[in-house]
Amino acid sequence: MKEFMTYLRDYAKLLHEASVWHNSKDILAPVINEQNIAVATDCYIYEFYCYISIVTDLQVTYKIEFKKGSGDFEYKFPQAAADKAGKPYFIATKEGVPKFQICAGTKIEGIFDSEENHPDISFQKAEANDTPTEDDLIIIMDAKYKENERAKLPKDEVYKFITIVGLFSLPKANFEKIEFFKYVGLDGNCLITNANSYSDPNNIRMLQKFAIREVQHFSPQKSFSVLG
Repeated sequence: MKEFMTYLRDYAKLLHEASVWHNSKDILAPVINEQNIAVATDCYIYEFYCYISIVTDLQVTYKIEFKKGSGDFEYKFPQAAADKAGKPYFIATKEGVPKFQICAGTKIEGIFDSEENHPDISFQKAEANDTPTEDDLIIIMDAKYKENERAKLPKDEVYKFITIVGLFSLPKANFEKIEFFKYVGLDGNCLITNANSYSDPNNIRMLQKFAIREVQHFSPQKSFSVLG
């Protein structure tokens, strides 16, 4: 996990000190349940690594503006899904026009009140307010950290992501394509992992059918690949 921490600090500097990740001792240590604290922390750090890596890559194509939160969350992102109000996020603009928001751990209101499935990363419309609904979503991403990088994503995690994408009625029609620089292929609903994909690279029909992508080997000094 040290390599992820190093890259988090480096990427934070690239964002022109929009956050305080690189000089705060507790920014990556939010309140976590006593049970499985080590695993929870590793997973959270990996989610943060994916988030900050993506925002940094978008900085090449867009002007990235940091919108700070309030109170204890002025510069801190929640460890678990939380209300968007008072939490920080980023806005991507191009030629002075806001294009979309990049949010971490934001709760999204869906059409089924009983189903609470909140993505690790959500790309929301530029005009989305503090109580976003599925109509504000453009694409979503979930990050899955595996201690054994040679492991495969389990089937149930892929199927759960397919279900979440379906519940949010994604992808939305007629949204402007998100322009990545190095991370070409991440402009869709992505299930990201540092390990191996569940799907066989030679058989991606299921991913295509349900409009999702698996991103494998997404970690420092590794070459990732996108399936779907």
